[in-house]
Amino acid sequence: MKQILSILTLGAFAFVLPVSGIAAEKKAKPAPAPAAAPAAAPAADSAKKPAAEAGAPKAIPMYTRVDSIDAKAKTFTNKKKDGTDVKLMVTAATTIMNGEAAAKFEDIKVGDTISGLRMKKSPTEYEIVKITKFGIAPPKEKKPEGEAKPAEKK
Repeated sequence: MKQILSILTLGAFAFVLPVSGIAAEKKAKPAPAPAAAPAAAPAADSAKKPAAEAGAPKAIPMYTRVDSIDAKAKTFTNKKKDGTDVKLMVTAATTIMNGEAAAKFEDIKVGDTISGLRMKKSPTEYEIVKITKFGIAPPKEKKPEGEAKPAEKK
């Protein structure tokens, strides 16, 4: 019994010592000193990076209905179910397409459904990055009354 206990103890030490030695080596290595770089280099690097990496907000998908249009300000609003108006702003940088064809802000009408990309400015304001498609949304297909609902997963 003493021999088994001794073997197990030696085996544990043999396993723990190399692991702790590796950790000590990692701690012992000093961090490499950052190279001195000119002040203009970080600005140039951030200009080369994509917007998501440079810390800019990420564009999110959009699929919304146009409830009102302000042609002067190039904005339109969508009323949420809770009654809150969400303002969507078109800028000079916004790309407007309807499928494959180029389009203009003036082509969008009240009642159209718009899809594309937007960036959040506040809880009720968004800047539109890209409009990919707009027009009257097709009606949703209704299921026959006798058709059973699909079973829910548990």
